[in-house]
Amino acid sequence: MMSTQHKKIILLSSIGGALEFFDFTIYALFATYISQAFFPHNDALVSLLKTFGVFALGYLARPLGGIVFGHFGDKKGRRYAFTLSVLFMAVSTLLIGLLPTYQTWGSFAPLLLILLRLLQGFSVGGEIPAATVFTFEHVPELYRGVAIATIFMCITLGNAIAGGLGLILSKTLSHQTMAMWGWRIPFIVGFFLGIISYILRKKALETPIFQEMEQRHLLVKIPLATILKQAKQSIIVSFFLTALSATTVFLFLYLPTYLTKILNYHVTSSYLMSTISFIVLAVFGPLFGWLSDKIGRRKLLIPGCLLSIIIGFILFKLLIIHNQWIVWLFGIVMGILVAMVNGVYATTICEQFPSKLRASGMGLSYNLGFALFGGLAPLVITLLIKTSHDNLVPYYFFISCSVLTLLASFFIKKKSGVV
Repeated sequence: MMSTQHKKIILLSSIGGALEFFDFTIYALFATYISQAFFPHNDALVSLLKTFGVFALGYLARPLGGIVFGHFGDKKGRRYAFTLSVLFMAVSTLLIGLLPTYQTWGSFAPLLLILLRLLQGFSVGGEIPAATVFTFEHVPELYRGVAIATIFMCITLGNAIAGGLGLILSKTLSHQTMAMWGWRIPFIVGFFLGIISYILRKKALETPIFQEMEQRHLLVKIPLATILKQAKQSIIVSFFLTALSATTVFLFLYLPTYLTKILNYHVTSSYLMSTISFIVLAVFGPLFGWLSDKIGRRKLLIPGCLLSIIIGFILFKLLIIHNQWIVWLFGIVMGILVAMVNGVYATTICEQFPSKLRASGMGLSYNLGFALFGGLAPLVITLLIKTSHDNLVPYYFFISCSVLTLLASFFIKKKSGVV
């Protein structure tokens, strides 16, 4: 069984991940108001495209963060990268919340927004891989699946908390108030949550595996160069393993905009839908993570992808009918299906790399996947809907990424190397 110390490690990683992802995802949930504040335009859809362009930039910065923090993780310790990333996120989130709008600072305002969003992306690029590797190397092998799935449950709950805050604000504040200053509230709240996480992480202990590698002088001088030479297949497989989860997370984030702007649902219903989806995705993750410790990762990844493809089509078709109960059905069923993959894939990625390259391997492959499959999703989907006038575009994007994760599942290693 896991010791009390192991459980504390999981809790510390989970809380930090939830708070940091809350900071990062509120941008997408409040995209409509941010577009009005920083990208005013006569065409609301064009303004939204610019906003999601900045959203995409944040995710395109994640691979750089993954490389830098991964390097620190493999060179200076998992704890070092684990702590520094959350501080970067807290500061950049606060500055976005305090940033003057286009009306006050003109073109300088959206330029600063872009820079701060890049810093957010850089920070979160180090956060999730660092927390995952930190926990992976602390807990016993028999419990790694459920341990890391618990972290991802809390990371996903960070999205749910953000969605819940959006629901509360949309009910208590008028649209005009939200557009003027209400959208700033989540960013300021996120800063204080991030600082709490930073203080807690400063007290964490280094992983036993890293300490052993350090004592045995097994640390690699340039981890990125080494991993590109020795583990190319692992990088490719891990990159595609992220596709379905990355797309789903940002599909759920995109739903408030998709439902209100494209399908004409009420704004309150859309935030409720996003919140429900994230809660279900989060809660079922540890169940499948625990199951993967018993039966293996592949036996959940493959059926999870197949069911998502088949049932996902039905759900998207129903959503277009524009019925309130379908919103609930969509969120619950899609959350359960994707949890089969979301609760397993991060542990699987850690298992693809030897210890000496694990932080860099996880940081690079995971963030490349989220940058391309997740960060570009809202921008690509919005653009394709505008040009094709096909409301099923989100499903086409979703099914493409499901197929990629399905293919990658056939090439995974069962266990990682020791060093």
